[in-house]
Amino acid sequence: MPEKICGCSPESLRVSPGKTVAVVTMNGRYDLSMPGLFCEACQATWTAAVADLNSSDYWPATLQFATIYTTDIFFSFEEMKMVAPGLSCQAFLRMLDQRTVRFGRTGKISADSFQKSFFEWEAVRFEVDSICKEEPFICPACTPNMLAVSVDGNRKHYRFKNAARSEEQAIFEGIFIAKDEDVTRFVDHIHSTTKHVKWSGAYQDGAGLTLGEEVEQCNAFLSRIAVTTKHMSKAGRTDMLTLMAMRWNQQKFRNLAISLTRRYQKTRKALQSQLRNLESLKAQLAVTESQLEDWVSDVKEWADGEEMITVKPQVQNASKLIF
Repeated sequence: MPEKICGCSPESLRVSPGKTVAVVTMNGRYDLSMPGLFCEACQATWTAAVADLNSSDYWPATLQFATIYTTDIFFSFEEMKMVAPGLSCQAFLRMLDQRTVRFGRTGKISADSFQKSFFEWEAVRFEVDSICKEEPFICPACTPNMLAVSVDGNRKHYRFKNAARSEEQAIFEGIFIAKDEDVTRFVDHIHSTTKHVKWSGAYQDGAGLTLGEEVEQCNAFLSRIAVTTKHMSKAGRTDMLTLMAMRWNQQKFRNLAISLTRRYQKTRKALQSQLRNLESLKAQLAVTESQLEDWVSDVKEWADGEEMITVKPQVQNASKLIF
């Protein structure tokens, strides 16, 4: 509260209870009254506004702030989701309801209000990061040019069609998960392309050896989160997955130096091992470096060709050498 609201003496100020609000903290729900100030000398009054709540680390659910959340509860929910991706919003709120009863109070916490306020709070944080030029989906280790990429699929048959239906737009639409219309155009482009062999990631120059490991970890992380979004709307599911992906990247950025050092050492050992295997196979099959390059060229021509061509027996026998 402000120390003064007018030019009168501070002794003339009186604190009065205002409207009743629900305040949600990590100890559950409190039914409290908003404080107000009244000057007995000049009759001036003061009531808390949204800016006053935000500066005190509170987040109002609406402009009328009938429900107020401490920002600490949002931080805690986000950290718990990172540690335990399978934790749902409903389970977290049930824990808070039990805390309310534990300390002798009553009242439930609205799941819809909490989720909406949480996403709005995260959206404001995202805008602040954007103003500060922080990009959650740009890797600082390979900017401005991407050094390597790993492409993988993770298909789960969740019963999302039986979940909540909503026409609302996601707050983070298009930031991480592509829009439906963009995916449709991309799939049509893939189906119109018949030469798939050449574009396999493992056959490209500069293919990353250890990237697939992190892709598997990230897919497993997002899959566990997706399970908890079954009863969310499509917009809510998009926002939750996008938010957790951004937090995954932030966690990755903090550990990037150590991670790259370990990956470099692992890659050097793997490269030495593969070079020894290559020399062993070349000696076993009695082939020269020029023959090997010719076989690689034959495979590329076959991949570019409109019709299937007969592969030389030598190329078939040495396929494991090429790939």
